[in-house]
Amino acid sequence: MSEAGATPRLTRRRLLALGVGSPVLAVGLEGAQLALATAAHAESGVRLADADRLRRLVSVELLMLYCYEHVLAGSLLDARSRRLITPLRAHEQAHVRVLSAHLTALGGTPPAPPASVKEADRNLARRGVAGRLGQLTGGRDALFLLLAVEKVVVGAYFVALIKLNDLQLVTLAAQIMANDAQHEALVGEALYPGDAQKAVPSGLVQGTQ
Repeated sequence: MSEAGATPRLTRRRLLALGVGSPVLAVGLEGAQLALATAAHAESGVRLADADRLRRLVSVELLMLYCYEHVLAGSLLDARSRRLITPLRAHEQAHVRVLSAHLTALGGTPPAPPASVKEADRNLARRGVAGRLGQLTGGRDALFLLLAVEKVVVGAYFVALIKLNDLQLVTLAAQIMANDAQHEALVGEALYPGDAQKAVPSGLVQGTQ
C-alpha cells in the first residue's frame, strides 16, 4: 500500500490509461522528434553557409591587407598619399580580426594570408583586378591597384549582405562595407586631390564571390 500523498507508480496499465503508450501519441512523438531533427539540420546548414561566406570575406580582406602592407613597405607613395593610406592598414587588420572571431565561433577556420607577392598576384587575377603588386611602376600605379582591390572588397560585402542569414553578421557586414567605401574615397582623394567628384566611391557596386 502506498503512503498517503505519495506519487502513484507509473505502471504499464496506468501509462496505457494516460494514453502514453497509444499508437496515436507514439506517432506524435516520432513526428516531433523528426521536426526537431529537421530544424537542427536546417540550423546547421545555415551556420555552415554563414561560415563559408565569412571565410570568403576574411580571404578578400587578407588580400587587401597584404596589398596595403606591400605598398606601404616600399617607397612608391609620396608623403601626402602615405599619410592618407597608412591608417587604412589598421582598419583592415581590425576587419580581419573581427571576421575571423565570428568565423571561429561558427566552427570555421580562418584562411591564411597570401604567402608571397606571386600568390597575391594570382589572387588579384582570380578576382579580375588588372594590376599586379609585382609590376607596380610608381605611386599612381600603386594607388590605382589599391582602389581596384577596395572595389572588389566592397563588392564582396554586397554579395554577403544578400547571402548571410544571421542578422548580427548582416549588420557587421554593412558596417565594414561602409568603412571600405570610405577607404575608396580616401584612395580616390590621393589620386585626385581636391576633386571630390572623381574621388568619391562609385554609385554602382558589382558583387564578387
